[in-house]
Amino acid sequence: MVFEKSKAKVEKNERSFLARIFSIQEIGILIPAFLLILLFYFINPVFLSAANILSVIKVLAFFGIIAVGETLVLIGGDFDISVGSQAGLGAVFSGFLMLKTSCFGLSNTPYEWIGVVVCIIITLAICSIVGFLNGYLVVDLKLPAFVVTIGTMWVVRGVVMVVTSGKTVYPLPQSFLNICNVQVPVTKIGDQVVGISMPFILFLLLIIVFEILLRRSKFGRNIYATGSNREVAKLSGINTRKVRYMNYVIVSIFSALSGVMVAAFMKQGHPVIGEGWEMLVIAGCAIGGATLTGGVGSMIGTIIGVFIINIVNNGLVIVGISSFLQQTVQGVIILIAVYIDIFRRNQKIRA
Repeated sequence: MVFEKSKAKVEKNERSFLARIFSIQEIGILIPAFLLILLFYFINPVFLSAANILSVIKVLAFFGIIAVGETLVLIGGDFDISVGSQAGLGAVFSGFLMLKTSCFGLSNTPYEWIGVVVCIIITLAICSIVGFLNGYLVVDLKLPAFVVTIGTMWVVRGVVMVVTSGKTVYPLPQSFLNICNVQVPVTKIGDQVVGISMPFILFLLLIIVFEILLRRSKFGRNIYATGSNREVAKLSGINTRKVRYMNYVIVSIFSALSGVMVAAFMKQGHPVIGEGWEMLVIAGCAIGGATLTGGVGSMIGTIIGVFIINIVNNGLVIVGISSFLQQTVQGVIILIAVYIDIFRRNQKIRA
């Protein structure tokens, strides 16, 4: 009798432990990611080859760096649709500045890298102005974030075309290409050494830093409080205006930084860099658990959500699906992300 009771107690504890594990939002997101990996692997085993995995995480980093900033904006109760255009601005403006100033007179010298770094810093500062503009229009003038960021998306894209006259910016300084294309060697394919790219390492560092800040600091608590209930947050003494401005500026800087790295990867500042990224970034954040109404989300969820988006995109290419159908699938993913967000919101209301 005693043995049966203890056995029942153990089974109950095991069930409650498993229930707690599967109630963790990030665990639930990992399941479809794992199933997608298996599906594409069985269709084409090349999907899990070292070369393809390293290619996926390199591309993932470009979206992921922006998604870190977008997650902050979403948790704070806002969103930014202009991030793709801002990435394009970062890509072409940095290259344009390097070429027009000859890296501030340091091109083709041992100190060229200093001029490159200065150009990148100036580019990030210029792009942060877009964040301030979004913050002013949304926070101070109280205009709808959706309308404002669609407007700035087109304004910034227009600026990109004006700066470049629709032409590609090249050739970029070699030291710029060297700085942004540093990688940690992992394997050798033929005569080429491939490894983990510097953008992906930076992405992981940003994920770790901002996950800690969100969970363990006043910075994170203020963002969650602002997104959960802005009026209550104000009454609690939180400067919600400052929080929202800060989120918009951070996502602008990260978008520009991602664009700069894409330009280095492509070895040219192409005007179309960033086109269509905004929806994929927001979809990745939403799949990862960041709700479009604010107050919910995590960096761990975001990295999984962005990972799922890139698994699908890469998997469709590997199995030979046409580019037109790929766009259809991306649209379906966005619809699924919106549905998941509404479903979670309704569950929260019922609870």
